[in-house]
Amino acid sequence: MQINYYPEVLLTQTRNGLTELEYSGFVVLCDRYKNIKTIGNPNRYPFFQRSCAKPMQASLIADFDTKKYYSMSEKEIALCCGSHTGEPVHLELLRGLLNRAGLTEENLKCPAVPPLNKDEQKKFTTYSPLHNNCSGKHTLMLLLCGQNGWDVDTYLDFDHPLQKLIYRRIQELCETDSELPATRDGCGAPNWALPLEEQAIGFLNLFCSEKYIDIKNAMLENPYMVGGYDRQDTDIIANTGNIAAKAGAGGLLCMVNTATEESVVIKVLDANMNARILIAIELLRQLGWADKTEIDKLINIYPKTVLTESGEYVGEFVPQFLV
Repeated sequence: MQINYYPEVLLTQTRNGLTELEYSGFVVLCDRYKNIKTIGNPNRYPFFQRSCAKPMQASLIADFDTKKYYSMSEKEIALCCGSHTGEPVHLELLRGLLNRAGLTEENLKCPAVPPLNKDEQKKFTTYSPLHNNCSGKHTLMLLLCGQNGWDVDTYLDFDHPLQKLIYRRIQELCETDSELPATRDGCGAPNWALPLEEQAIGFLNLFCSEKYIDIKNAMLENPYMVGGYDRQDTDIIANTGNIAAKAGAGGLLCMVNTATEESVVIKVLDANMNARILIAIELLRQLGWADKTEIDKLINIYPKTVLTESGEYVGEFVPQFLV
């Protein structure tokens, strides 16, 4: 597909008063009336959702009353919507869920890779599929298969009943009937691409609908299950009020103000994670979604300053946009 989008510089990094680095991309805002405003022009180019798809994938629990069927706690639901860091608290919950469905980690089709938490990485020489940050999503997929009598060995096939329902749900939430470009995510699960404008609409519909209130409540009340230690979406949720957030690979971050019913999607084209979170914090400030105390907490975690290795100030990160 021909590239026909037009990014803007969203953030610069200075050193001794000179611009050293620029970070380009897009910001897409959607209000409760589905009015769209963009910084940069994504021009409806389809970008893969990556892990930002997880809450949408998990939304199928509302169709089958899966929460009740498996007696799922809010922590477990949040974990299935998130990209966890592979800490014991995450793994224990997932083992419990699998056990309730008569399954084990051997049924998971996600690769056995090191956990995102570096301290946890040091504790193992070999890893389990449970350590994969996507194992919550895969666990829920297996639970849905068990509940509905679908084959658990082929749950990642594009033509599997589960994946067909997920595909239609993403189209429904994002209000599109277009055929979506497809790929496999890093974990092997099907993943689809949509314009950022439609992704913003989809997140708004998901987190501001009574039908999916279990997803919203679970993520807002259990930010550590959404990610874990040193995860941007966890820190945003934990240090603000009413802001649901989900980060994905490829420089993507989606946030929803569930109180005002507004959403924002950030796409940093070089996928720099530090730039992404600093852009997100600035958006929270400019939009008034977080107060000064909340902003200061986030800046304390993610400083805007550029320091030498000995801690001397030499520059800063400077937002280049106004909403």
